[in-house]
Amino acid sequence: MITWIQKYFQKHFRLVFALILVAVAVPMVIVYSQTSSSFGRAGTKSLERPFFNVNLGNDEQARRVFTDGSLSAQLKAGYAALQGAQLQQYSLQRIAGLALADELHLPVPTPDQVARYILTLRAFQDDKGQFDQKRYNDFGDKLKTGGQINTAEVNRVLRDDARLESLGKLIGGPGYVVANDIKQELVRADSSWTVQVATLDYAAFSPVIPATDDLLKKFYDDNIFRYEVPARPRLSYVEFKGEEFIPPVAPTEAELRAFYTANAASFPVPADADKKDAPPAITPATPADNFPKVRAQVETALKNLVGGRGASKAANDLTIALFERKLAANSPELTDFLAAQHRPAKAIAPFAPDSPPPDMPWLGNYADQISRLGPARFFSDPLPTTNSFVVLLWNESLPAYRPLFIEAHDRVAADYKEGEKRKLFIERGRALRAQLQAAAKTAAGFASAAATEKLEVKSYASFTFRQQPPDLPYQAFGALQGLEAGQVAEMVATGDKGYLVFAQEKKLPDLTPANPRYAELQKQLMAFTSSTSENAYLGELVERELKKTAPATP
Repeated sequence: MITWIQKYFQKHFRLVFALILVAVAVPMVIVYSQTSSSFGRAGTKSLERPFFNVNLGNDEQARRVFTDGSLSAQLKAGYAALQGAQLQQYSLQRIAGLALADELHLPVPTPDQVARYILTLRAFQDDKGQFDQKRYNDFGDKLKTGGQINTAEVNRVLRDDARLESLGKLIGGPGYVVANDIKQELVRADSSWTVQVATLDYAAFSPVIPATDDLLKKFYDDNIFRYEVPARPRLSYVEFKGEEFIPPVAPTEAELRAFYTANAASFPVPADADKKDAPPAITPATPADNFPKVRAQVETALKNLVGGRGASKAANDLTIALFERKLAANSPELTDFLAAQHRPAKAIAPFAPDSPPPDMPWLGNYADQISRLGPARFFSDPLPTTNSFVVLLWNESLPAYRPLFIEAHDRVAADYKEGEKRKLFIERGRALRAQLQAAAKTAAGFASAAATEKLEVKSYASFTFRQQPPDLPYQAFGALQGLEAGQVAEMVATGDKGYLVFAQEKKLPDLTPANPRYAELQKQLMAFTSSTSENAYLGELVERELKKTAPATP
């Protein structure tokens, strides 16, 4: 492990809080590394897509770019925050920043500088923002088990990110803020509120909604795009269930023990009811052996893991065989081959890309893979489901069509009534707000008027945005923005509720520099402004570099 970092942590450095603008978590699959097949793509030349000092057209280099970006942001934020395009932009900005650091001759950070940088990473901090040695040790222990990332990769990412932090101070600037911005943030974060929240239940709201055929036909004509059935494939699939590949011989005790040791965090020990009031041991002389308490779970997990690996391999072998035999879609030879393998294809009812069959929701995750299937490439790569691996087979492509009104009548009627109900619900909220505002001259007046309208009312006293009541609906916080004492906000509607918030009392904090929070918020806002400038600058570098190798447009 990174011994010099561990020694450095023993000195208990004081942590530095930093605002992170972008972060994304990368799952750390420690149990096993899954092998992937590029079946059918052998012999394909790698694309040339130079981007600063890497080739994004090279699978290995591109994978490293995005793996490093994922790990970097995982360590910064300590939780999953971004996906897809946001992860891509973050990863590319790291490469652009490192190239700029080379151009500016910024030195590679020393081990001590990297160690100080690690102290700021949220992944190794507790709930109070203090460095947590146990979290760091757990992370290091997982690296030793040989997962998808290793110590060398972590060291590289940490050195690069420490260097990028130095770069950010140069290109982000000091992050100027004006006094009014600080005061506004103080008002938003530290004002003390006492509020009442009246709730209108959408399910109990049942207005009479006429739905004649003329009204429905007009709604259908105005919203015909909602009922058009898109082009879609007719598919079948070959399934390999993990349970079919579980070895008949149970794993040995040594194998179970080794698996548990490598993945102990995945098997929390059940609470001991007889010792629930016993004081915790501060420093136990010998770590407790909890394996016997979770042995059954360990055995099940290991069997499922082995079964999943077997199913994945069998599915991959099938795709290779289909390619090597050059079988054609829907051919008798294909049917005979699958029958000989005792893997007959099962039909899937045609479905739109965004509406998979209810019993196969996992198909919704593979819209991209399905879109690439056709007569030339009629089978997919192995795809994981909840408990198996499948290979999808293309059968035919069905054209888009527009159903007649009579075919879509029931769906049109349901959509029309739901839309009208939603409109009336909003109108009811406006009327209620006017009534409640008129009655809100006193706290009792608001509660009484709400009770008359059969609304549920709850009160929340003396809280701030930084210390929120746990049961206060989060929609209420948005309603409080810009609200003054004595005012009732417009109803905030969700899918099943409508919230009317009455600001019974609002107390402002000290808005002068004498308030310790003033300097704290000033520092945070300056860091935010600096980070915004840094990201904007790096974003421009990324855009310019990508344009150099972008395909020419006609």
